[in-house]
Amino acid sequence: MYIKTKAIVLSIIKYNDNGAVLKAYTDQTGFTTYFIRNFFKSRKFKKALFQPNALLELLASHKDKGQMEHIKEAHVLYHYKNLHVDYNKLNVSTFLREILLESLKNEQADKELFGFIYNKFVQLDTRDFHPDFHLIFMLELSKYLGFFPDIQTQGKYFDMHNGFFTDEIPPFQYLNKEDTNLFNNFLGTIFAVKNIIKISHKDRNKVLNILLDFYHLHIEQFNRPKSVKVLHKIYD
Repeated sequence: MYIKTKAIVLSIIKYNDNGAVLKAYTDQTGFTTYFIRNFFKSRKFKKALFQPNALLELLASHKDKGQMEHIKEAHVLYHYKNLHVDYNKLNVSTFLREILLESLKNEQADKELFGFIYNKFVQLDTRDFHPDFHLIFMLELSKYLGFFPDIQTQGKYFDMHNGFFTDEIPPFQYLNKEDTNLFNNFLGTIFAVKNIIKISHKDRNKVLNILLDFYHLHIEQFNRPKSVKVLHKIYD
């Protein structure tokens, strides 16, 4: 059975001599792995279609037998205008793709989640670059993944395991008073006026590290993205 589905390309790697394995998140089948036979020799598919972060429409088999599916047709769903030529946007998109690859590997189909991802990548491409785009993306993504911080709670410490603020020192991993204050202020600021966020380079990196630790606690086998080192350097 063939299914037409929207997809975002998360990774593509060479397999054997000419084949390729594509990992994508789709609106119809969730996180899906595809095998493309003779990818590097066949003229059937243009290689440029399958660039990382590409937003595609696929016609693909879906046997649901725990094996790799196969792509019959692929078409561009959205043509990026400057994402791949703007240095800041390119680095952020690489980081976000790594976040998605680690976060969605066990996720089923969710059209609202796919719509969120699609709209965010289009925004990154079409709008003026915002240095906190990746932080806002991670916070909003956590809503769909089920561990968004409880911003209705208050306290001196942020309980990383349970995702709320408290005056009692939590028994497990938590943020100290200084980092809790920073994280709380950031949360309050972005959801009050998203376009007026002014934090220092140092604090931005702190918030990023907090979010990465938060993701690591709530997503099984979450690996820290390699591209995070680049993000720590480019926003002075």
